[in-house]
Amino acid sequence: MKVNEDPRIGGRSEGGTNWKLWAAGVAALLLAIFVVQNSQKVTIDFLFVESDTPLIFGLLVAGLLGFAIGWLLPIVRRGRREE
Repeated sequence: MKVNEDPRIGGRSEGGTNWKLWAAGVAALLLAIFVVQNSQKVTIDFLFVESDTPLIFGLLVAGLLGFAIGWLLPIVRRGRREE
């Protein structure tokens, strides 16, 4: 069995479908729909900064931060286990 055919690596099943990629695509599509439907102006307070900006930007920043945390957390945990 080749390395890329192992169902435990990369979310790839025996049929060759990468379900993690599909799940990420669906999540990105849902986030995009949510962002487009919420485009009114809002006041955003973060630490000591207050800004009037379209809600789209606040939602995009929150989505990107969530993605970054979800991507980095397993890497940090994996690094701690190896020590």
